Parts: sequence; C-alpha cells; structure tokens
Amino acid sequence: MSRVKWIMILAAFLSCKFVLAQHTYSPYTVIGIGDLNGMGLANNAAMGNVGIATPSVWNINNINPALLTYNTLTVFEIGVEGENRKVSNNFNSVKVGTGGFKYLTFAFPIISSKWTSNIGLMPYSTVNYNFSATQAISGTNVDAVIDFEGSGGLNQVYFSNGVQVARGISLGLRVSYIFGLIEEITSTRLEGGGLTQQFPTGYYGKTNYSGFNAGLGASLRKSLNERDVLNFGMTFDLGNNIKGTRLERIQFETGTGNTVPGDTLVNDLKSGYQLPADIGIGFSWQKLNKLTLGLDIKRSFWDEQAGFANDTEEYRSVWMIALGFEIVPKYNDVNSYIKRIRYRLGLDYKQAPFVINGETLSDFGINFGWSLPVKGVSALNMSFKYGQRGKVSGTQVKEQYFKFALGATINDRWFVRRKYN
Repeated sequence: MSRVKWIMILAAFLSCKFVLAQHTYSPYTVIGIGDLNGMGLANNAAMGNVGIATPSVWNINNINPALLTYNTLTVFEIGVEGENRKVSNNFNSVKVGTGGFKYLTFAFPIISSKWTSNIGLMPYSTVNYNFSATQAISGTNVDAVIDFEGSGGLNQVYFSNGVQVARGISLGLRVSYIFGLIEEITSTRLEGGGLTQQFPTGYYGKTNYSGFNAGLGASLRKSLNERDVLNFGMTFDLGNNIKGTRLERIQFETGTGNTVPGDTLVNDLKSGYQLPADIGIGFSWQKLNKLTLGLDIKRSFWDEQAGFANDTEEYRSVWMIALGFEIVPKYNDVNSYIKRIRYRLGLDYKQAPFVINGETLSDFGINFGWSLPVKGVSALNMSFKYGQRGKVSGTQVKEQYFKFALGATINDRWFVRRKYN
C-alpha cells in the first residue's frame, strides 16, 4: 500500500469520535478510573506483555522507551482489540462482547541507531459497567432495585525518545498527557407489592481528568557471540496526581423515557487522582533472527487513598510478572511463507490495586499469537489471550475472558532525500 494511502487511514482514525477506551466490560471498573490498559502493542500482548528488555527492529517498543534506538526505519503501528467476557457471582452469570481502538503510534529515527523519537495515542484506562442490585425493604413485600451504569475512561497522548549513550547502552524518556471523563449513573426503582407505574430516580456524576505523567527507561545489551545476546532493561514511571473536576446531581426519568436533571449536589468540585509510581526490570536472551525468551517483573506503588476527594476505595501496591517466547523458523526463507511467520507465546500474572473486603484480585492469562509478514518488512500482528480474574465469593465476582488484538505494522524509510531520480 502506498504511503499516501496509509496517511489517509491515519487521518480517518484521528477524525473518529473520541471513544477510545471502551473495549473492556467489567463490574470492577466501577472503582476509581477503571482498568489500566498498559503500554503493550499486539506483538507484546502475544508474549504476555513482555517488553522491558526485548528490543526489536520490526516493532515499536512502547514499554521501554530506551529500546526505540533499535527502530532504524520509520514505523507506523495501529491496533484494535476485542473481547468476550463472562462475569459470574453466586446468583447469575452474563456474557458480554466489546471491542474498540487500541493504539496508534509512530516512530522515526532522528539519527539512525543513535536517537529515535515516538509519538502515539492510546487508552490509559477503561470504565464500562452495567449491573443491578436488589435490596428488600424491611416490613414490606417490596424490593428496591438499584441499577449502576458507568462509561468512559482516560486516554493518553505521549512523546518518547530513545538515545544510545554508549555501545550497547541506551536511555529513554516518555512524557504523556492524560485526559478524559468518566460518567456514572445510579437509578432506583421499587418492585412488588402491587405497585403502580413509577419513574426511577437516581444520581448522575461526571468527572473530568487531565494531567501529565512521565516515564524513564534504560537498557543494556551484551553479545555472547555472533548470534546470542543478553538484554537487561529497567523502567520507572514517576506517577503524578492528575487534576479532576466533578459534577454530581439528582435526576429522574419521565413517562416518555427521557431523563430530567434535578437538584445539583456538587458542582465544579476540584480534586485529583494519584497515578502509581511503577518500577520494572526485564531480562531477555535472543538468538538473533531466530528466537527470544523474555522475563519482566514490575511493582506498582499505590497511595492507599489514591482516589478522588470523596471516593472511599482503598488501594495497595501490587506486582506483575510476565514470561514470553518468540520464534521464527527462518526469517529470510523466500520459498516458505510459513517459516517467515513469527510465533509467540506468553504467560502473565498481575494483581489489581484496589481492595475488596481486605483482599486484592489476581489476574492470570495465557497468551499466544503470531506476526504475518507483509510485502517488504511490514507485518500483521495477532494476539489471543485467555484470562481469569477474581472469584465467586462474597461481594467479589469471577471474570473469565478471551481477548483478541489485531495490529498492523508498516516499516518504511521516510524522510530520506533521493540521490537519483
């Protein structure tokens, strides 16, 4: 596909309505700013989101900016994600399918092999839930049914740079602008006892967030011989208190189904949300143009009261660990397309930072995928994940999900002056 066509595709995506963070459904996204989405692209997702110490000349490394120096070509990547999730408790289970935009990112070398820059756009967090609770009213045969609905999330625009400071040693910096809004609706209605038609009343809340965050990266590469290399990496996200403004009001429904605003409870309440400071270390062994084995360990340091001013959720610092594997049978085999495919496999385990009845949730996933070569050095990346989070116990619910990510990678040599016509 010509460069002009790719630019047109990019323009079409940028002109779409800003609903980037709606590709995960979960009752747990009712807490705080919802589920954090991470920085991995489709190729990382297939390896359990390993990326702190896995350099690649074919894909942008969104996880550790120090590894951008390996992108000696101009790289454009775009991705979408879909999932099917089963949510269960002691009384019921529901299956929900969702999908949406995952990332748009672009890297270009300033000085080949020495300095590469990267700009991108992707969701930072997701809020997407819709569930009900029933409570008996004492002394009557009437139940109060409370419906909870939330949507939105935060997005981020980021600018990253990776610079080689010595042979085999690189440093990186990423600066992000995080923005978005979260809307919450709670409505109550009565059922039973021969009640006549009624109109639900409830609560509406909207919180706008905006602020900056920054991350650092470092990498070290050690050659064992002509084919085997060891890579070490480290990342550190500073964390920051992003500013927020909240509106809360009463609202009710009319007989025609329209929603009418009522009394304003809070208007223009200013507070913030404390993003966690993260530190990660990674290790990988690579047999060049053949296989990669990588391990990442990450610790997120959360403030116990990270939420907005009048929110009551509690947080704890959490761990993440991921193991990933990639193999390409023969990357330059012109006679066999199958041998040029990159096959990937990964496992990941992470904890959710919020606390429910004194407990944190564990999330475990099995990942796999591949990269299908396209004309030249571009590729179509696919990843699949089966995961499970939580358990059927008390106020917790169990989530079983299957995720699919599709990403396109276009490598080309841009911004080069032609010497011959």
